[in-house]
Amino acid sequence: MVTIEKTTPAQAETLFDIHRQAFRPLYEQFHDTHNPYLRTIEDITRRLDNDMFRYFTIRYDGEIVGGIFYRTRGGGPFFGELQPGEYYLQRLYIRPDMQGKKIAQTAIRLCEEHLGDGKRFFVDFPAPLEKNRRCYEGAGFKDTGFLFEAEPGMTLKCYEKNVNE
Repeated sequence: MVTIEKTTPAQAETLFDIHRQAFRPLYEQFHDTHNPYLRTIEDITRRLDNDMFRYFTIRYDGEIVGGIFYRTRGGGPFFGELQPGEYYLQRLYIRPDMQGKKIAQTAIRLCEEHLGDGKRFFVDFPAPLEKNRRCYEGAGFKDTGFLFEAEPGMTLKCYEKNVNE
């Protein structure tokens, strides 16, 4: 069973290890300078008590298997400035041996329930990643048709979900 909970500082090291495992293959494929694999543990800890973010720990049958966080304020290249009730799903990662079990889709839905005022959600991901496309579409996101070149060789595909649709 998939559950989520607000991430605590005590979970940061475990999440950081999973984070590195999950993003390493993407870094090896794209060698992009903004890849989460290159981040430090502070990338997690500085978001925990920052009201610009909502960070959740993902558990499967009680075991920590990943993390997910949403940005609540700020702007982005395809959605402009976030308005009340809008959230940008900035990062989602699942331990590699647990991927492909619909844990991420379930975690997204649980987060949306937790973020009760959410009316519109945004996400982007590297365009060639078919498994990401399937995951986000399975969670109700739709392709906006907007592509964004984050850096040379790294084009992001942009999706959104309107809860009222």
